Parts: sequence; C-alpha cells; structure tokens
Amino acid sequence: FLKECKDVELSFSDMTAKSDFFKGTKKGTLYLTPYRMIFLSKGKDPMQSFMMPFYLVKGCSIEQPVFSANYIKGTIRAEPG
Repeated sequence: FLKECKDVELSFSDMTAKSDFFKGTKKGTLYLTPYRMIFLSKGKDPMQSFMMPFYLVKGCSIEQPVFSANYIKGTIRAEPG
C-alpha cells in the first residue's frame, strides 16, 4: 500500500435506502493503494470494511474548511452485479 491513515471517519449521505451498515459515522483506518482505498473500521461496527476502487469514485474533491478538519468528498457508485 502507498499510505496508511489512522483515526479516519467515514460517513455516507444522500443515499436513497440506508441499511444499518451505512448509518452513522464509522471510525477506523484508511489504506491507499494504487487502485483503491480500503477502510477498516474499529470495534464492533456492522460494516467491518469498505473498498472504494478509483474507477467507481466520481466528483472527488478535497475540502479545506476554515474552522474544521480537512476531508475528502466524492460519490461512490456500486459495482455492477
């Protein structure tokens, strides 16, 4: 992997149907590879991991608000099938 980022928060918004796996804010570690981002959550969260291949990420931007932490924002499409 290229980079490991600890204490990352992952949240999902603008979803038509949210299951328990996507509710709330997830905390864990993000791994950056040449082909995808992999999020591994801490603790007993129902969603243990989430993989985001770069070819399915659209509208990705790095947001740098003045009074809060920087974050990455984008849209992830589901893998066909």
